[in-house]
Amino acid sequence: MGLQTTRPGGIVRKDDVAIAKNYLTEPGLQVLNRIVNLYMKCAELQALERNPMTMRYWIKKLDEFLKVSGRKLLDHARTTAAEAAKAKAELEYNRYRAFLDTQPRAIDVAFEKTAKELKKLPSPKKPKRGKS
Repeated sequence: MGLQTTRPGGIVRKDDVAIAKNYLTEPGLQVLNRIVNLYMKCAELQALERNPMTMRYWIKKLDEFLKVSGRKLLDHARTTAAEAAKAKAELEYNRYRAFLDTQPRAIDVAFEKTAKELKKLPSPKKPKRGKS
């Protein structure tokens, strides 16, 4: 599916496939974390100085922040593209789940192994009945 990060144990849930950062490599995640941390520090500074802030202000500031840091803006992105990407990711997840459902689970493998081992054991001897 192209996921780069998963939950502990490699578990993938349907919600995970719609989160863009799960497709980033470790270096990409480090860059994203640094950008977010710097941006939040900027927001904290504005709050400490009691500057009024609106969402429109923050959208504008984020664009400026990304430009200054040498990042390209995705001003061509549209909601329909995001919806198509999510639909594609969910389709791939459904294929992945269908594949997993055809594979034996660890508990099933362990059960079958134990059942085979039990068949190899000698049959218990029946006690002889004596005359009373």
